[in-house]
Amino acid sequence: MKVTGTAWKFPQDDINTDLIRLEIYSHLPLAEQAQHCLETLDPTFASRMRPGDIVIGGRNFGCGSSRPAHAALKALGVSAVIAESFGRIFFRSSISDSLLVTPCPGILDFVNTGERIELDVVAGEVRNLTSGRVLACPPLPGVLREIVECGGEKGWIKSRLARESTGSPAN
Repeated sequence: MKVTGTAWKFPQDDINTDLIRLEIYSHLPLAEQAQHCLETLDPTFASRMRPGDIVIGGRNFGCGSSRPAHAALKALGVSAVIAESFGRIFFRSSISDSLLVTPCPGILDFVNTGERIELDVVAGEVRNLTSGRVLACPPLPGVLREIVECGGEKGWIKSRLARESTGSPAN
C-alpha cells in the first residue's frame, strides 16, 4: 500500500485533537469541519492543501481527547499522516475510519513542507521524491493495512464475514 502526495509539516510535539479540529466546529457537517483543520497552527492549510496531500507531525500527534478530529482530516482529503509518534486513541480511531497513519521516527528531519513524498507502509519506507532520499520506518502491521484498505473497521468486518461465509481462507 503506497500513497504519494505533497508534505505539510507541523513539527510541534503534542498537537492535540483540539488543535487538529477545534471543538467549536464539532457540530458542523464534516465538510465544514474540514475547512478548519489545523487552523490555529496554519490558518491557510485547509485552503491550500490538495486532496492526497500528506500531513507530517511531531511526537504524540493527536494526543488528548477521544474527539474524532481525524474525520475532519479525512474529509479534507488528507491521504495519510506520518508522525514521529501518535496519541494512541487518535492512531486507532484513524485506522478504524480508514485514515492511513504511520509512525516514522526521524520524519521531521527528513521532509519539508512542499516536498513530494511517497509512503510505502508494506516496505516500511518514506521516499522523498524531491530530494531522492529514503527513510526507513516500521511497516504497518497487515491487519491495520487491511482495515484501511477495506474502508475502515466496518468494511473490514464485512469483508471477513463474507470470506468466512464463502469458505475463503482468512488472511
